[in-house]
Amino acid sequence: ATARARAAYLQALELARAGRLDGLAVDALHMLAFVDTAPAAQLKWGREALSVALASTQPAARKWEASLRNNVGYALHQLGQYDAALAEFERALVLREQGGNAEATRAARWMVAWTLRALNRADEALDMQLRLERECEAANEPDPYVFEELALLYRARGDEAQAARYAEKKKALAR
Repeated sequence: ATARARAAYLQALELARAGRLDGLAVDALHMLAFVDTAPAAQLKWGREALSVALASTQPAARKWEASLRNNVGYALHQLGQYDAALAEFERALVLREQGGNAEATRAARWMVAWTLRALNRADEALDMQLRLERECEAANEPDPYVFEELALLYRARGDEAQAARYAEKKKALAR
């Protein structure tokens, strides 16, 4: 099934390129990263998709930039290339902030904070996650991933009481 999916996405990419349908070409490249799940392959497909999107004048292709930067950042993070991942996540965050979708902006901010923690920039990560907690609370959309990160950050600081508090908040959402 994976081989058939890859072949179908490659065919879709070829047809989209032949028809100068950049948005569909980007979409096909984006989907190839779901078929080839190794981080290096995902990085390759993400970078190729981002290259097409950035070179295009078509709105259908350009609208992908924030998502593609997130995907490239995620692959870089998985590869342990945290500085490069942070740069992509920060670019994605700026684009999301310009887009006006609060949920997507919060997700982009979470990715930045997650990577800051990986870079041992715990104070910055904690500040961002606490901001996210307040934003989620204001939107009445508590986020278990924010709680999980807060638990990890407080545990790393040696504050077991706060870590346990956030672990319990995460657990309560799962019920």
